[in-house]
Amino acid sequence: MKYYLGIDGGGTRTTAAVSDENGNIILKEVGKTINFYSVGMETARANLAAIIEGIEERIGKICYSGAFIGCSALDDEADEELTEKLCGGVINTEKIKIHSDVYIALKAVGEAVCPCAAICGTGSMAIAEDENGNTQITGGWGHTVGDEGSALGISLRALRLCCQLCDRGEAHPLLERANAFFGVSDFRKAIDKIYSPETTKDVLAGFAADVGRLAADGDETALNIIATEAKNFAETVLILLDRVKKCSVLGLYGGVFQYNESFVKSFSEQIKAEYPLIKIKLLDMPPEESALELARKL
Repeated sequence: MKYYLGIDGGGTRTTAAVSDENGNIILKEVGKTINFYSVGMETARANLAAIIEGIEERIGKICYSGAFIGCSALDDEADEELTEKLCGGVINTEKIKIHSDVYIALKAVGEAVCPCAAICGTGSMAIAEDENGNTQITGGWGHTVGDEGSALGISLRALRLCCQLCDRGEAHPLLERANAFFGVSDFRKAIDKIYSPETTKDVLAGFAADVGRLAADGDETALNIIATEAKNFAETVLILLDRVKKCSVLGLYGGVFQYNESFVKSFSEQIKAEYPLIKIKLLDMPPEESALELARKL
């Protein structure tokens, strides 16, 4: 029996899936991020090793016939040196390839003319395939200079507003949510927690869920934050769509798209205004399953 490994390494968590040669999924294992830019290569390797160990505890040691990894630290296919740095001595496999996490999302869009995939998770990025089969990317600049529309982007915009509300001495539900999120009674006391080494970007990104819940309750401030970030990311995706011209399907993935209805509505309206015939939908399959299909083709 042959076994295959597919991995979706997002900015917050990593999901691995194992299948047999017939494509039957045997199990999935979830662990921490393998984005070596955000956590460092040593930690990324350790997180990957923990995932592989979790798999082996359940089904024993395996030599995979193929392994395909989508990693949020990448724009393109990894070379042999980088592949060895991340996976060497960690994954026992005959063949292996590492690409970006948005690439495996693209392959999960399904049948389409010039398919496009947009991810809004901890970070944000978009990818499309043109008429010649070449991939093109927009976004993915990282949390320091980009990632509009991401959970972190939403959180940071909301927290900056909380700083202003606090300075003005104004009460607001958003400020109350922020105090509860950080476990403080006065938002100024959240400064230590915001800048604590333990408060990684994925932790900060978690505040986007509170903003989303406020928006769902009709809070205008939260709705404006969501609408602004959705518009900004839609502009990033529209640049990509203008390049490939003939995209028929735009696949969406990531926690923001999956759980924030206000964001999806605002984002979709922006896209449809320019491309009214495009089909916008969630991905046909989880990216880790797309990675499995790619692994079987190695």
